[in-house]
Amino acid sequence: MKRNLLVSVFALFAWAASLQAGSLEDAYELMCEKMQSCAVKSIEVSDLPPEMRAMVLQSLEGACMGIQQQFSGITTAHPLYGSASACLKSMASLSCDEIENQGERTTPECARYEKIVGGES
Repeated sequence: MKRNLLVSVFALFAWAASLQAGSLEDAYELMCEKMQSCAVKSIEVSDLPPEMRAMVLQSLEGACMGIQQQFSGITTAHPLYGSASACLKSMASLSCDEIENQGERTTPECARYEKIVGGES
């Protein structure tokens, strides 16, 4: 159970980190809140000791800050702004089960964003 929880939490981190960045700041906040909510739900049903729970929650805070840093260079005038925001919002609208079992699949909004980012490289 502990291993499954950690795998799920780190899958959330990896999935969120794979994103390249209404408003982008709002979308980021929604995404971070969703990640935290899903992690807390997983932690609540796990048998992790309190120190492991604290470590997971602290790692989650670090992941949220990392995501925010990735998006900090995308201003409203940036061509990726709209698609990055739409991607984050679409991911935040998924259920925790959908996020945890997503694997390599992505939302249509994120697929469009990834296609745009891939074309800029």
